[in-house]
Amino acid sequence: MMDEEILNQINKKMKNIDERLILIEKEIRLIREDILSGNPKERMHRRMLENRPEKLMEKKKKIEKNIKIEI
Repeated sequence: MMDEEILNQINKKMKNIDERLILIEKEIRLIREDILSGNPKERMHRRMLENRPEKLMEKKKKIEKNIKIEI
């Protein structure tokens, strides 16, 4: 039973890490597009303004909640 529990926890963590990696890759792609466009500041500002501040705060809280340093 303990092994199954541990495996379930590991699977959850793996899914969480995988989701984060996908989001990071998407953000990197968008940043590259911004830089290659010739007007990176304008495009980045526009993208930041597209996200509502409430949404950003929710994401920040969720990320802070999920980030734990384990040794």
